[in-house]
Amino acid sequence: MSDVPSEALDAVVAELPGGGEQRGGQAEMAAAVHDTMAGGGTLLCQAGTGVGKSLAYLVPAALAAAAGKRVVIATATLALQDQLVGKDLPLVAAGMARVLGRPVRWEVLKGRNNYLCRHRFGEHAQQRLDMAGGPASPAELARQRQLAHIGEWAPRTRTGDRSELAVAPDGHVWSSVSVSSTECIGAERCPQGHNCFAEDARARSARADIVVTNQHLYCIDLFGDGYLFGPHEAVIFDEAHQLEPVVTQVAGLEITPAGFTRLATEARAVGAAGAAADAVADMSDRLADELSPLRDTRLGAITGDLASLLEVADGRVVELASELRSGSTDEAAELERLRVARLAAESLTALRVALDPPQGTVILVEGRGRLRLAPLDVGDLLASRLWGRQSCVLTSATLGPHFVQRLGVPAADHTYLSVGSPFDYRTNALLYCARHLPAPTDEAYRAAAITELAALISAVGGRTLALFTSWRALTETADALTERLSGMRVLRQGGELSNAALLEALGDDPTTVVCGTMSFWQGVDVAGPALSLLAIDRLPFTRPNEPLAAARREAAGPDAFMTVDVPNAADMLAQGVGRLIRTTTDRGVVAVLDSRLATARYRSRLLDPLPPMRRSIDQTEAIEFLRGCAH
Repeated sequence: MSDVPSEALDAVVAELPGGGEQRGGQAEMAAAVHDTMAGGGTLLCQAGTGVGKSLAYLVPAALAAAAGKRVVIATATLALQDQLVGKDLPLVAAGMARVLGRPVRWEVLKGRNNYLCRHRFGEHAQQRLDMAGGPASPAELARQRQLAHIGEWAPRTRTGDRSELAVAPDGHVWSSVSVSSTECIGAERCPQGHNCFAEDARARSARADIVVTNQHLYCIDLFGDGYLFGPHEAVIFDEAHQLEPVVTQVAGLEITPAGFTRLATEARAVGAAGAAADAVADMSDRLADELSPLRDTRLGAITGDLASLLEVADGRVVELASELRSGSTDEAAELERLRVARLAAESLTALRVALDPPQGTVILVEGRGRLRLAPLDVGDLLASRLWGRQSCVLTSATLGPHFVQRLGVPAADHTYLSVGSPFDYRTNALLYCARHLPAPTDEAYRAAAITELAALISAVGGRTLALFTSWRALTETADALTERLSGMRVLRQGGELSNAALLEALGDDPTTVVCGTMSFWQGVDVAGPALSLLAIDRLPFTRPNEPLAAARREAAGPDAFMTVDVPNAADMLAQGVGRLIRTTTDRGVVAVLDSRLATARYRSRLLDPLPPMRRSIDQTEAIEFLRGCAH
């Protein structure tokens, strides 16, 4: 393995506040990324918390850019994307400018609906603003204020990126001043095409050495025409453990009652208020009625009444699309009708693919009203579009070797590297499994788990993030803890506070307990003594009746539990456990209230990916450790 020039990494690390020094794991990872970008192939790198993986791939990316290569970096979350653009890349640029003698040029590219559409704002939102002044509900007054704020911001913004707004607008408000890629009528036809924020962002990204985007947009382009990102020699997927679900979503499609309602509503808003719009709106209730008895099931094929219903829907959408394309004497109105006609075309594509799906497609009914088609195996898709076409780097704190097969990475053309965390987990953290609790399937489990959790929280005086695998468990536990824990604040996801506000409350008040479901298992970062107890109520196995997981189990054969369920649960458990120790000085306990972690035959498969914490099944030891954290 060659060395990344040490002066490059040293120069960047020196830009850190207060200075800094290379970490062993960081240098090892940087060297591996450098080799991959120079020689091609694919690198999968599991980088433990604290390694500094963003700098470990950004420095080689800057070196590759200096050698004339374009690099795309795709993240799974907006938070990491903002961190790279707002913090990490400026550090890298400052340090590398001295090494390279030239600037590092980077840009961020988001989906089109993240940018203000000047045409839509001028033709639609401004009309609503001008009409304001009559009687209005509190909600409508709030929307009018948000539109006024956007109106003040629009002439000043250089990028049109909604993230610049100090207060995030309501979704309905923003959708009235933006367009999706489907709705966009094209720069050539749009009166504001010469002054389009989204087109400007794409043009800037085409001139950049490094482009930062999200995995969803990258995969849309990957399975599309490649227009957005153009030729590039390397791609880096950070938070790569999320790549499989992202590809599953992008390569699939869904048909919902709400989709028909929206299409009809949009058509009426642009003047198509006749029978055609009413007929499409009628499909909403009919589809909901048809899908309701099939809740959370997998269909072998779309046949019978459901197939007939989709054929009827196809005909009605065709008729509506024809009406939308019928001539209008007003140019502005014609463009708006064209925008909605593009929505109708997208709906038609989905209906026709659903009636004749490609091989390897799983047909699912999710909830009471979502017909979804998804690829059974994303590996084949990625093999045909991604691997071998450019250098690929995949990294995450939880990226075990099983991802090679799961993502279809060629066995002969990849390198796997695992870089451990520099944190002293054995001194600062304890993994406690409440082995004495009843099995989670036992009727006595919930009451016993609540009693156990209350005892642990009392020992530390709050400072707790409790993770749950279901809303029902969260609600029952939060209700009980509110009654039992006097002098503490028990907050819950789905209550009055947003997720971000819940985490702020946890950081501000040491007597706080936050209860969250699956969205809190990943991406949560609460450093310091504000979080000393991370509680997990059950091992995060996928529900047995989840249709897509059931299809993948069936395809995996008799070993499905060990090859599908256990690795998935291990990945999610490792993500959840990783919320606790975020800096070198953090201390705390991970308490798993599921005895299977200590007793099941597969427990080593769950424990091996976790950080090397001390382990215990003794409640007294856990309570003593927590009391030490509270002082």
